[in-house]
Amino acid sequence: MAAPSGRGPLFLIALLGFLWEASGGMGEGVSRDDDLLLPYPRARLRPARDCTRVHTGSLKHESWPPPAAAPGAGPPVVRTFVSHFGGLAVSGHLTRAAEPLRTFSVLEPGGPGGCSQKRRATVEETARAASCRVAQNGGFFRMNTGECLGNVVSDGRRVSSSGGLQNAQFGIRRDGTLVTGYLSEEEVLDTENPFVQLLSGVVWLIRNGSVYINESQATECDETQETGSFSKFVNVMSARTAVGHDHDGQLVLFHADGQTEQRGINLWEMAEFLLRQGVVNAINLDGGGSATFVLNGTLASYPSDHCQDNMWRCPRRVSTVVCVHEPRCQPPDCSGHGTCVEGHCKCEGHFWRGAACSELDCGPANCSGHGLCTEAGCHCDTGWMGSNCSKECPLGWYGPGCQRSCQCEHQCPCDPQTGNCSISGVKQCLQPSEVTPRAGELSFFSRTTWLALTLTLVFLLLLSTAANISLLLSSRAERNRHLDGDYVYHPLQEMNGELLATEKEQPGDTHNPFKD
Repeated sequence: MAAPSGRGPLFLIALLGFLWEASGGMGEGVSRDDDLLLPYPRARLRPARDCTRVHTGSLKHESWPPPAAAPGAGPPVVRTFVSHFGGLAVSGHLTRAAEPLRTFSVLEPGGPGGCSQKRRATVEETARAASCRVAQNGGFFRMNTGECLGNVVSDGRRVSSSGGLQNAQFGIRRDGTLVTGYLSEEEVLDTENPFVQLLSGVVWLIRNGSVYINESQATECDETQETGSFSKFVNVMSARTAVGHDHDGQLVLFHADGQTEQRGINLWEMAEFLLRQGVVNAINLDGGGSATFVLNGTLASYPSDHCQDNMWRCPRRVSTVVCVHEPRCQPPDCSGHGTCVEGHCKCEGHFWRGAACSELDCGPANCSGHGLCTEAGCHCDTGWMGSNCSKECPLGWYGPGCQRSCQCEHQCPCDPQTGNCSISGVKQCLQPSEVTPRAGELSFFSRTTWLALTLTLVFLLLLSTAANISLLLSSRAERNRHLDGDYVYHPLQEMNGELLATEKEQPGDTHNPFKD
């Protein structure tokens, strides 16, 4: 009997445990989202002019030129502070990061696709997946749906649009320019120098070194948020976060712990604190229970939201995250023309240049203005040649690469680009129809003369050959005649006319007594 009586309590305990788990009671790490700090009430409607969608034109914003490249820039500098605001101690963190173009990213919740899927994730979860050194919560979002609000560009991908509604923006363009303020849809979609990182906040805190809160209250649109009094949002003490930059172009992240109406700081105090740290431009990001600071993948702030067990505090699952990471190349693939090595693009080939390996450079002459620089070198215009297209086609040649020979009469040069014989940069070539009669006569006489001379030389050559042959035949005939007859000897006489001694001393002659 004891056994059946013991099943009832066991069944009841199991049922209560199931209900407790279903209600989230066992999930002590899940926030209750109970510390809300939202700028606008649901029931309050602001004037229509505040929410006019601006699609074209240029609105008020500040563009800060990219800082000079600093090879081997160190890791982000994180400073922890405990300061007194209104007589109360407030703790927080101030982070500075050099080369924000390569070290800063706006991340979607839980990774790529988070905004389209309306995901929510803790800053720790998103930061760990992206290997962030420092991470904070980013822009605002719909609490009930998880929808990312405002403009969001994450690593060059536009994942959320404000549709032209105006709230404070902070972003980085492709060339490293830091942009803070209000932007039209046209400016957000600029393709000449597009945004690679962009997110929306609420309230432009500091503009060009001056507090800009009052001006922001007259500009911001209530469609960005759902609940809360805007005046209270600005003036109430609470946990706060912000993003901006200093005079050196370094990225600045700010985080202060707090709990709405109990501890923390208001926007005026945050702006004044940032000014003292040399911040030039900054916007306010999501605060209250969303305010979270993560260092090297570990929670380093004091959340204000309660866990399901009220004894504990849990970080809220938020939307976008701002992340400082190891230097990365921009774009990560170096435009397809290089390899990313320690945050710097090492360009491939001989002609790709630039930080992103996106610029073709064929040397100082850059094809001498007579060609197009390609990844294989200079592609010369018609009529030009050489490694830098500085040489015009030689005489007698024209066309692409100077590969075609001119077909002009009289071996006259032609136009190096078109091959036209009537126009030449060296000599005027005349078409046959333009030849004058005198010039034609001279040309005809010259040809006739050369023909006559040639025929005369040929005739003389034949005549000489015939004469030589005749002499040769005559000599041979004379020689044959002498061989066939008798030889006749003709004695030679002395030059002085005296008889040879053999003729003087013939037999029978008497001796001359008077001869010496």
